[in-house]
Amino acid sequence: MNVLNNVCRSFQRHCALVPRTHGYQCYSTTSVNTSRQVLALDGDGVGAEIVGAAKQVIDAVPKITPIEWVTLTGYGYDNDKPGVTQEHLDAFDEHRVLLKGPITIPAGTNRSNITIGLRDDEPRTFTSPNQAMRKLFSLFANVRPAIKFQLPWKTRFDEVDVNMVIIRENTEDLYCGKPEVWVDDDTCEATKRITRGASKRIAEYAVDLAAQRAAVRGGVVTLTAVHKANVCKQTDGLFLEEVRKAVSAANVAGLTYKEALVDSLCADMVLRPEEFDVLVAPNCWGDIVSDLAGGIVGSLGLLGSSNVGNNHALFEASHGSAPDIAGQGVVNPTSMILSGAMLLRHVGEDGAADAVENAIKATLAAGSATKDLGGALSTSAFTEEVIRRL
Repeated sequence: MNVLNNVCRSFQRHCALVPRTHGYQCYSTTSVNTSRQVLALDGDGVGAEIVGAAKQVIDAVPKITPIEWVTLTGYGYDNDKPGVTQEHLDAFDEHRVLLKGPITIPAGTNRSNITIGLRDDEPRTFTSPNQAMRKLFSLFANVRPAIKFQLPWKTRFDEVDVNMVIIRENTEDLYCGKPEVWVDDDTCEATKRITRGASKRIAEYAVDLAAQRAAVRGGVVTLTAVHKANVCKQTDGLFLEEVRKAVSAANVAGLTYKEALVDSLCADMVLRPEEFDVLVAPNCWGDIVSDLAGGIVGSLGLLGSSNVGNNHALFEASHGSAPDIAGQGVVNPTSMILSGAMLLRHVGEDGAADAVENAIKATLAAGSATKDLGGALSTSAFTEEVIRRL
């Protein structure tokens, strides 16, 4: 699974890379946490079940330095929880690596708005705990690999080699956090904010990851910039300008650069998903395209996900909190387990990550899956099958 292999290593412009017996370890250019402590927050709904499954699998991998889990309660909104607290943020700031469950963000209300800051910084208002973490810790890149697995049921793309990774700018665009404004009783306006700095940062990250894929393959890699610059001429135009600069400056051998309007891209992904490789997008378009990629490979539950910055990294499932099935023992934990594999790469355990990914692949290929993927296993039984194949 070369996509997941390269996610950690694509930090090279933003992190130092230190050779180890296991491969490479990505860490902050200012300091590194060598204690192997990782913060774990369960969140809402099925969060405790899938975070628990990922921790079980990681703990079962042989011959690695054990992860020491630092667990805090109270994250999310279920049972009148406050969303996120200062204690949560301070712990993430200290440990720098987080395995995080999904939360149920109240829709259509301001209840999720949070005013909070880091230690001595001036508090700021955010629309959700997710946005607070992304902005406060500059988690600028959301990385979601989409890889075809052999599933118990037939999908449209069983005979197609789908192997793409979506890199989504994570801090601005329509999700920049500026409040929506009612112009009058019948009109509400939202702000789409694109900055040169954020566009440059995500463009360089995407080019780095594409270069790593090209090096592993020893051949061609395609980088596609996703946009709507025919309508959003200035904002998406600025994004494209910075991607073009990054591609030109890097001069990667074997890299083919393309640009695609988000609407036509979505149609092409459904018709010819095997043609797509590395995609980089502003926040909103990346959100849409990454979910579409999940549908193409069979489920959002088959996508790992990381949110990374210069100093911190957050690993979470690609799907939501699914409160309707919480506590029933039927949720598919694959997405969170794959995100756990990405976490292992981030702390330098490439071999362990390989073992987890191969165990997931073998388990699904054997027809062992949860009900949403056409199987009959419970969450715990599926987790045990993965552990058995490590």
